[in-house]
Amino acid sequence: MKIRMSLLLLGAFALAGCGWMPHFGKKKSEAPVQQTLMKSLAGEVDYTLTHPIPADAYLEVTLADVSKQDAPARVIATDRIAPIGQSPVDFVLTYEPSDLADGVDFAVSARIKQGDRTLALSDTQVSVLGRSGNDGPVRVVIAEIH
Repeated sequence: MKIRMSLLLLGAFALAGCGWMPHFGKKKSEAPVQQTLMKSLAGEVDYTLTHPIPADAYLEVTLADVSKQDAPARVIATDRIAPIGQSPVDFVLTYEPSDLADGVDFAVSARIKQGDRTLALSDTQVSVLGRSGNDGPVRVVIAEIH
């Protein structure tokens, strides 16, 4: 009985000592890890289609850096919504603010897709963030492809 009690007390002291272990060996001058806060851009996609939307179709909304006219747009964030539902459809694009550092012109675009096939898309550039100063909410209108 005395041996069991001694082992139990020894185990309790060992576990109690673990509480200070994570701080062992750390320098007090170490700076805390800096975390960046994600930002978001909200809006809605409005559409009027002559054909019903297939059940397996999805809405893809993209935030892209369109600063360089001679290069493809750099995608910053994408929101994929399925099933689509009734128009208008709300979306939220979440992005890291540091991803905007290289650009000055940004745009939101949207398209309804079924697999690799595009059924409808936005044909007007919706400028956001950067020089436009538009930080939402935004409205994107998409039109059917004929």
